[in-house]
Amino acid sequence: MADPVKNLKTPAASFDHEPSSIADYGTEISRLRSEIASLRELIAERGGEAYEKVAKHASTAADYVTTEASSVADTIREHPAATTTLFSLIGAIGFALGYVVATAAADSKQAWYERYLTSRF
Repeated sequence: MADPVKNLKTPAASFDHEPSSIADYGTEISRLRSEIASLRELIAERGGEAYEKVAKHASTAADYVTTEASSVADTIREHPAATTTLFSLIGAIGFALGYVVATAAADSKQAWYERYLTSRF
């Protein structure tokens, strides 16, 4: 959760009044410019911190994925027959599931024209 904004260089002022002279407008504008500058600095600082955290976590995740991919590749190289058997078994199971789903869906289907003909005749 974000921390509240603290330590702004400008004093807390009420902005619901109108300055009475041109000099007051100038001081008001300069005060607002300094407040905008301090807010920009605060946002830049917070953004930098967030980027560093995200970059650190992304680097850790990339290292983990690289290590795991290397481990899987080594296992496949060491046991090509087991790998072929595994992929063939996965393919056969996928084919069987697809066939069962397609057959069940075909049994419940009805031609579009039969819906209209059966209700009229």
